[in-house]
Amino acid sequence: MSDKLKIGFYWCAACGGCEISVLDIDEMILDVVELADIVFWPCAMDPKYEDLRAMEDGSIDVIFINGSIRSTENEEMVKLLREKSKKVVAYGSCSSIGGLFGLGNLYSKEELLEYGYNTPSTEEGGVIPAENSKVPEGELHLPPLLHHVRSLDEIIEVDIYLPGCPPLPNQLKEGLPLILEGKVGKYDLVSQKSVCDECPLEREEKKIPRLYPIQEMMLDPERCILDQGVLCMGPATAGMCEAPCPSVGHPCIGCNGPVRGVKDQGARMASALASVLGVEGEERMEESEIIDVVKSVRDPTGSFYRFSLPKSYLRYKRRDIHG
Repeated sequence: MSDKLKIGFYWCAACGGCEISVLDIDEMILDVVELADIVFWPCAMDPKYEDLRAMEDGSIDVIFINGSIRSTENEEMVKLLREKSKKVVAYGSCSSIGGLFGLGNLYSKEELLEYGYNTPSTEEGGVIPAENSKVPEGELHLPPLLHHVRSLDEIIEVDIYLPGCPPLPNQLKEGLPLILEGKVGKYDLVSQKSVCDECPLEREEKKIPRLYPIQEMMLDPERCILDQGVLCMGPATAGMCEAPCPSVGHPCIGCNGPVRGVKDQGARMASALASVLGVEGEERMEESEIIDVVKSVRDPTGSFYRFSLPKSYLRYKRRDIHG
C-alpha cells in the first residue's frame, strides 16, 4: 500500500473556479503528486455516494472543500467528508466566508427561485424544480435549499482556511506544501496585512468629498484608487493576492475576505471609509448635503459584504423561518 498522503477535493455551491485553480500551479502539480494520492475528486473522477460512505473514517488525510453551503445535499456531503477526513481545508472564499452566493441571504429562497425561473427573459414563465428527488422520472428536481447560505465552518469543524476567489498560484505554491506537510495552523494562510499594505500605488490618505462610479472617472494609474474617489476594498481585505487588481487600475472588490483576526469585513471598511469620506467644514453643511455624501456610497451591503455576508455580524436578512 502506498505511504503517500490521501487527499481529496469537493465542490459545494460554487462556480468551478476553485476546481480549476488547482491546475494553475503548473509544474508544481508534480510535487503534489509525489506527496499525495488523490482518492476523491468528483470533478475529475466518478465516485458515487456509496463509494464515499464505504471509506473508513479518517482515511482521507486532507480534504479541500470549496463552495458555500446552499443545499441539504451540500450539508450532508460535508458532514460525511468530515467523518472520512483527518483535516478539512476551507478552500476559497465561498467555503471560508460564504462568497458571492452569500448575497442571496438578502432574500428568501422562494424569492430567489421565483426570480431565477420566472424572469422577463423566460418566455411564458419557467417551471421551478421540485425540492426533492421523489418526483416522476423526467421531471426537474433540486436538492432542498437551505433558507440561507452558510460558510463551511457553520456546518463542520474546519482545520485550515485558504481564502481567495479563487486562491491564486502564489498562495497555492506557498500554502499547499505547508498543508500537506502539516506545517500550517488554522489561520496561518490568512494574511495579517491588507491589500493596501501590498499595493504599489501612491497613497496620500487624504479626505475625499464623495465617491464616484469608476466608469465616470479617468483614474491616474499611479495614485491610490480610493484617494481618487472610487470605492476600493483594499483597506479591509486580506492581502495574500499581492494586490493584482489595483496594480492594473481596478479597485479591490474584497474577494479574499477580512484580514486575519477581523470578524466583520464590512464594518472594517465602513470604519476606514468614515476616516476619509468628508470635506473641510462639514460641520457647516446642510443635512441634505451630508445625506448626498453618504448616498455616494452606492449599494454598501453589496460592496462591503460582496464575499463575506454569511460570516459577518449581519449574516442574513432576518425572517420568521428556521433552518
